[in-house]
Amino acid sequence: LKAHFRQLKVTAESCAGASLPEATTLTTEFAALVDDVEEHVTVVAHCAERCHLLERLAKSFREAYAKMQIIATCECAEDEGCQEPVPRSHETVPKMTVVSVPYDFGLSRGKTLLIEMTKTEFVLVLDDDFTHSMHSCVECMLWKMRSRHYSLWKPFDILGFPVQEDERIFGAFRGRLRVTNQQLFLEPMVEELLPDGCVRVEICPMVFLGRTARMRTFTFQKDLRVGEHEQFFYSNAYNGVQVAVCFDSSFPHFRVNTMSAGYVKRRERMPELMANAFQKLGFERAMLLFRKYDHGRMSDYDELLDKTVPPWHIGHDTCGPPTAPPVPFAQVMVVILSSADQQGKSFRSVLRGSRGWMNRFLQLGGVGSLRWTFAVYPRSDQGTLHVDLEEENDLHKDMLILPASDRTSRTAGPTTDHLLQVFALLRDFQFRFLAICRQDVFVSFQHFMDTLQLLEPPAGKVLGEWISTENSWRLDPHFFVLPRDVFVLLSAPEVISRLAVSGFHQIFGDLSELGAGLSSWAHAYDIQRLPLRSMKRGEVVCPFSSVTLH
Repeated sequence: LKAHFRQLKVTAESCAGASLPEATTLTTEFAALVDDVEEHVTVVAHCAERCHLLERLAKSFREAYAKMQIIATCECAEDEGCQEPVPRSHETVPKMTVVSVPYDFGLSRGKTLLIEMTKTEFVLVLDDDFTHSMHSCVECMLWKMRSRHYSLWKPFDILGFPVQEDERIFGAFRGRLRVTNQQLFLEPMVEELLPDGCVRVEICPMVFLGRTARMRTFTFQKDLRVGEHEQFFYSNAYNGVQVAVCFDSSFPHFRVNTMSAGYVKRRERMPELMANAFQKLGFERAMLLFRKYDHGRMSDYDELLDKTVPPWHIGHDTCGPPTAPPVPFAQVMVVILSSADQQGKSFRSVLRGSRGWMNRFLQLGGVGSLRWTFAVYPRSDQGTLHVDLEEENDLHKDMLILPASDRTSRTAGPTTDHLLQVFALLRDFQFRFLAICRQDVFVSFQHFMDTLQLLEPPAGKVLGEWISTENSWRLDPHFFVLPRDVFVLLSAPEVISRLAVSGFHQIFGDLSELGAGLSSWAHAYDIQRLPLRSMKRGEVVCPFSSVTLH
């Protein structure tokens, strides 16, 4: 590295004056890169049907670099019958070589040939519709390649730059490459800033500065006419390719509306070529995500479901994608709060039956519409009771056995602590709605399904029997429905550990009671309270379209 840098000493002197009684001298030293980029970098580009653009690219570089080598491949027209690559010097641009290659030569073979012909240490790979501009700084990119920050440990093999025009059109820069269930996802980059503002990524735009020697060790799948971009970075990740993007240099991407007959023919077959290319790579589907998705935002969650993409396959701003759910996705997840005594066992037996409202809902809604589990809470810890519950769970596989009620409350019923336990246990499950129901509540499955349709879009809406109080609203917890975004918020580790499950609230009373605790949480957030049509036992008149009877 020392051969490429020189120590520069800068001295500044100030004269004595009214503000400075004495003259002072300040001296500082710093290392400066002294490489001539024209001797170390070759510009290469592959072109098909738009070879006239190569001259524009070359002339933009000649305005700043008179001696920099430029090599370009130009595919012949289909009827010209070219058989082998033929190099020639450009007629008007000095130190530029144009290689005529056969029709359908392809980007993979074209770039492989260009890198083989490069004789300098670095190669600047561009497309034919890029140019050099006042924002382009090849010296800055070369300096990053030489920087001691990166040359001593995992030095960059490829240094990309932001393509500003594409960012405005297509959204966030995609710097992450991941394969899940034979699907290729290109996701927006994560924030992994290095000391000088660069960021290490797994994939960058196919325009970059590369180390020529390392580029020759990497492989292009030469039979791919398209899709070589994704293949190159995915395959060569196993060869240890180090990729980064720095933001102090950029090359304008001037898109050209080329509508020649040959170019139109190429574009028309592009979808078929892309599909075949990804099949050759072993991918059933490739998705380029134009922005980051938030799993706690209902609109993002539903958008991915509409595209038949499992949301848990998509990364977000934490540590990447979440784990796959323990059970398949369901539109509605129902949790029945059930006691551990004989009465609770009887209720569970009835609800599991074919005439139970959950099975009727499943028959009407179809596979994947609903899943359920019983959250069983004992009054106190009893050894024999737990043995019976474990035997029942081994038989039906549909129970969550919660801690005893008396550890946080004097009440015998389900407590606020029980609800938090359920939230924590269901955190990795995937659903759109979470319904919490007591064991002694009868639910009209038809009216419940109709009510869920009225919730669309469900973001921020909580369905339940809301009772007006003097200063707020209190939720009757016999039956209520949370949309996924509210559930994700309340079950997040950062939130759930700070929610109160005991103590006294001046509006809602004893927070260990399920209704009081849940109402106090809802009181703190901006949610939309939707009324639940319900009927209590003993009432003479049944409200139209009642969902529950309790």
